Amino acid sequence: MYRAIFLFLLLFTHCSTADTPLCPDKTCDDYATQAEAQAAFDADPSCLGELDNDNDGKACEHLTDGTTPGTNCPSTSSCGCSGKKKDNCGGPCCEWTTGSGCGCK
Repeated sequence: MYRAIFLFLLLFTHCSTADTPLCPDKTCDDYATQAEAQAAFDADPSCLGELDNDNDGKACEHLTDGTTPGTNCPSTSSCGCSGKKKDNCGGPCCEWTTGSGCGCK
């Protein structure tokens, strides 16, 4: 009887030993410069794909290189802004246009 209870508990319960996710939950806001974000992206592009919204291999293009003022927004239409709702359409590369929605600056 005890053996059956033990087997039941063993089969239908499990312990998780992984307290941390396999991929870190990082966004461009976690990096001070584009170079810093690029280094992290280059080290693990499969986990940090969110850093490259337009899939051109350049992470967090809106961040500066740390030496020049301004932004480095991608010039393509796939800058990561489209499809965002008005409340989430912000940042240095996105702007809300009435009738068009969120788009690249």
